[in-house]
This record gives sequence, structure tokens and C-alpha cells, in this order.
Amino acid sequence: MTAVEAPAPFIVSKVRPPLVSKGKFTTSLARGAILNVGVQVVAPDGGETNLHAHPGTDSTWLVLDGAAVFYTTDDKIVAELDKYELVFIPQGVPYWFKAGTDKPLVILHITARAPGQPGPTRIDYSGTFESKGYDAIPGAFFEG
Repeated sequence: MTAVEAPAPFIVSKVRPPLVSKGKFTTSLARGAILNVGVQVVAPDGGETNLHAHPGTDSTWLVLDGAAVFYTTDDKIVAELDKYELVFIPQGVPYWFKAGTDKPLVILHITARAPGQPGPTRIDYSGTFESKGYDAIPGAFFEG
């Protein structure tokens, strides 16, 4: 990407999050009134999420590197995704996911909030959600 500053209201981002060996790293690339785009890097050991849902928000997850396993209630597998595969999760549907291999999962997260819905909301069904507390792999960044 050329070092050009985009005029408002455009947002230009580069996907280059740090790779993690523990936990997960989340970053927002673009945030609008309806559409949001971010990237998560999930460690293969301990970076998974808990069962949760987002009322009023549709989500799409696209694997950029590694693999992902998505689950719903009762730990039923929804999808096993490889690089460049995606899953669409309608608003309010419970899910959780984890890295599917022994390498960090790099996953693009695109959300769209239904008109008239409040800001981002989350319902946790089990466990706790922690988006901080990751260990970066020194000098390792995802470069897709």
C-alpha cells in the first residue's frame, strides 16, 4: 500500500497484526455506523472464545491464515474453516471458535448492525471473555 493519506471519509488500513503464542489479539480496521471490520489473531493454545451471541449484529468470519473451528450450543461443530473460507453468523445465534491447527489463526471479522440497534452488544452464555492478555511472538506479524 502506498503511503498516501486517504481523505475523509475514506479509511485505508493494512492488515498486519502481531502473531500470538498465547491468548488473542484483536484490532479494529474500520468502524462505521452499520459496518465494522477487524482482525483477530488467536493462539492455538488458550485463545478460544466462550459461547456468546451478538443480538442485532450479523457477523462474517473469513480465515486469512491458519484454520478455525466454529461451534454452537452443546459444542456442536458448525464449521471447520481453512484459509480463505468463511462462515456467516446471523444476529443472536450463539457461537464460539478456536484455532484449528497448531499455528496462530488470523481471521477477518466483518459485522453489520441492524438499523435502530444500539452499539455493539454481547451475551455471554458460559465462562468469561477476555480480549487482552496475549503474548506476542517477537518480530512475528501476519503479512497476507
